Amino acid sequence: MDVLVLSIISLITTLIGLWLLGEKKSLGFVIFTGSLACQLYIFYMQKNWFLVFQMLVLIIFNLVNYRKWEKDAK
Repeated sequence: MDVLVLSIISLITTLIGLWLLGEKKSLGFVIFTGSLACQLYIFYMQKNWFLVFQMLVLIIFNLVNYRKWEKDAK
């Protein structure tokens, strides 16, 4: 898939994910993680290793925060 198309998909899903998190909906974590995975793929294909590492760290933080969110909701 073209990098420009993936970048646009990533941008749109980032905005949707952040909006959903602002609305206190846990689906925002899922969408935001998908966006980060899309960005991870883009940076991997470009061999931009620092940003690949950054996306991995952000995905881990996002998953940890999702788990905390679910735990607090119960």
